[in-house]
Amino acid sequence: MRTLSIILLFIFFQSTAMAEKGVVVNILPDKLTLSIDCEAQVKLQRLKTEPKKFSVGYSCKNSTNGSYYMDFRLNDMDIVADFDDGSAKVDVNKTKFKSYTLYELFIESKNGEKFKFVSYCTEDVCLDLVGNYEKEVKDSITSQLRR
Repeated sequence: MRTLSIILLFIFFQSTAMAEKGVVVNILPDKLTLSIDCEAQVKLQRLKTEPKKFSVGYSCKNSTNGSYYMDFRLNDMDIVADFDDGSAKVDVNKTKFKSYTLYELFIESKNGEKFKFVSYCTEDVCLDLVGNYEKEVKDSITSQLRR
């Protein structure tokens, strides 16, 4: 049954890619067009607090051929709790943007590694943007959120 659920979730969320427009995703209330360099994946969340939650993810390439990820998931878990276990310093900025709540997490591990994590959330679903993304990626997503 789990396999069938994953397949149905993937089919429901994945739209076709068109070379001139990129990957069109209809998960949030707004339609997003992602870079043509993004490749869809279905996976289970690997979070400590909720290890069996479904998400639809996109693995994308940045301008220097590095990778970043976009995960669309149900808004039914506390993503901050996964990082706030004492092993890292976590700063969270929470702002309202139209019908979305925007969470920006700035994380520094005890080893000094730094990374950022951005989530665009409605009451029902979130888009998590993680990895080596450029400011233009975040700006592109924000510009497409109209509701």
